[in-house]
Amino acid sequence: MFQVSETSIDTQALSQGMVNHSGGAFVSFEGRVRKSNDGKAVARLEYELFPEFCIEEGLRIIDEAKALFPLLEVKAVHRYGLLELGEVAVWVGVVTGHRGAGFQACRFIIDSIKARCPIWKKESYVDGPSDWVGCPSCETKSVSAPQIFSRQTRLLGSDSHEKLKRANVLIVGTGGLGCPLALNLAASGVGNLRLIDSDLLEASNLQRQTLYGYQDIGSPKVLLAKRRLEELHPYVSVEAIHDRLTIKNFDRYLSGIDLVVDASDNFATKYLINDTCVRLEKAFIGASIYQNQGHILAYEPGASACLRCDRPMQSPEGCTETCADAGVLGASTSALGSLEALEAIKILLGQKPKSLSEQIYLDFDTFENFSIPRLRNPDCPFGLDHKTARDFVYEEESLFPSTEFEVDWHDTHGKGSFVWIDIREASEREQSLSHAIHLPLSQWRSEDLLAYEGKTAILYCQSGIRSQKLVAALLREGLPLEVKSLRGGFAGTLNRRC
Repeated sequence: MFQVSETSIDTQALSQGMVNHSGGAFVSFEGRVRKSNDGKAVARLEYELFPEFCIEEGLRIIDEAKALFPLLEVKAVHRYGLLELGEVAVWVGVVTGHRGAGFQACRFIIDSIKARCPIWKKESYVDGPSDWVGCPSCETKSVSAPQIFSRQTRLLGSDSHEKLKRANVLIVGTGGLGCPLALNLAASGVGNLRLIDSDLLEASNLQRQTLYGYQDIGSPKVLLAKRRLEELHPYVSVEAIHDRLTIKNFDRYLSGIDLVVDASDNFATKYLINDTCVRLEKAFIGASIYQNQGHILAYEPGASACLRCDRPMQSPEGCTETCADAGVLGASTSALGSLEALEAIKILLGQKPKSLSEQIYLDFDTFENFSIPRLRNPDCPFGLDHKTARDFVYEEESLFPSTEFEVDWHDTHGKGSFVWIDIREASEREQSLSHAIHLPLSQWRSEDLLAYEGKTAILYCQSGIRSQKLVAALLREGLPLEVKSLRGGFAGTLNRRC
């Protein structure tokens, strides 16, 4: 429920109406009229809004919150008209199973209302005239775009800002590479960013993913990134897509995009980006990092060699260690992500950077950097002219989402007895279910499951991918028990309930 009201908000009645005995936490937020702002004594406030538009957007925000957080009840009310000191201007209340999800949901809702709903606030001061606040287009103290981008305009030319402002860029991944990449593109005035990422923020991300804070752990990274970017740079429009990129949805997410920038962390996604962009004739930039070594390349339709010209077949899954296994420095990922942003700006401005024709290798330990020319390969699966239609099989099964052997946590609650098995490694188990059996994947023996014959075993890892693959393998073995994989893994569901 989302409402606007011209009369006082009855917070007590709203709170009493939030009754759901399935939830263990009720969290509410109240925004009140304060007596001073920026050193000025405030007499009262006045809110103006378009009720129909405001309610429509508010309901959309509530629906998004329901999809992102395990909410049992949710309400929000915003005042308009004249408000005196101390009056409640906005109220948000949620009921959920755990206080952490409640806090995160309240913050998401109030931040979204502030950023997206057509509501304008005017402050009346005790010793001066009234003034609109929180409205970049009407504040007397607002900063203009020419002021912000004056330094780069001197370097790039007077028309550079308009070119960047009109650009539409898709960023795949909002992690160690995606954070500095998105931050630099937004700061440079790229007008429209579309971010896609399916991960929730974990504590181990904070060392290198600089858009986030400790209080954000457990929230969708892509939504956190959108909020932070819009706070820092009001001239950028950010679309956040909390989803996993797959062969089924990529074409849709490419609609209206001028340039794709790959900040993903697995081979399959990188090949999917390459193959789709070649097929649809979209420019893209790709980068990868391993410990202190990184590389970057760019693709221009009709001019560049593609990834398969150099490496026709995708590298086998597991042939190299991930950052989680091998380790990585945040400063290195920040440097490489910033270089991706630099190459993106050049391409958006019509320049021809070196990365379009060469693969650039960077050693952040020794700074012994070099580049290798990339030539079109007549044996490329797409053909020398990149016009040959091909269907590829990707090693990463997450690109082909399957729900046949997966189960949601909600589907298990109160519906029988299950054996919960945590297949994560010991280093990942900062939190876990108290009754879960720990059988790490690195020491896995299928015969250990025989002790639970006749029962249903639910396996879970951190994100649901490893457990999904293990369940598929166990089903092929024909064990005498039912096995399921927890959709979304521990990070997606259980960590909000521990």
